[in-house]
Amino acid sequence: MNHYKYFYAIKPLIPRRLQIRLRRMLALMKRKIHHDKWPIHPATSRPPEGWTGWPGNKKFALVLSHDVDTAKGHDNALKLMELEKRLGFRSSFNFVPEGYPVSSEIRERLVENGFAIGVHGLTHDGKIFKNRRSFEERAPRINRYLKEWRSAGFHAPSMLSNLDWISELDIEYSCSTFDTDPFEP
Repeated sequence: MNHYKYFYAIKPLIPRRLQIRLRRMLALMKRKIHHDKWPIHPATSRPPEGWTGWPGNKKFALVLSHDVDTAKGHDNALKLMELEKRLGFRSSFNFVPEGYPVSSEIRERLVENGFAIGVHGLTHDGKIFKNRRSFEERAPRINRYLKEWRSAGFHAPSMLSNLDWISELDIEYSCSTFDTDPFEP
């Protein structure tokens, strides 16, 4: 985990275009390494013991969620909402409360149209789970946004989380870890 600490220390100095290019290069490398394991790792391919299946005997479920990392993404949320509505989908939009101005009008429009709102970290700087002190400083503010936005869900930025601490947030669910995803830390 130490290399993530160093990355987030220098990330503000790296131009966004270069960040994206580096992530794409890393994803391509990981894709080659994990080509035989993704998206379903063999160890997670069996249903949990006692699980009766999806409602209506469906074969799978699809969950759409959007971690809105930037102001540009925030400004395009309603366009994406309209596209999903036309296709018959509903998703969750997870905003960074202190990363850019989050419009209450956009949040309200999303909810009015059947979409969910979640909190995506606090500032998207990768430091929420850096240490216990950092988490304790941020958790009350995150809980305030969760309550103000009437949100039930939380997504930790970059899937960096501490499952013991995250349970202290006032949430019904967290999408902060995957059972298998070689493209995340």
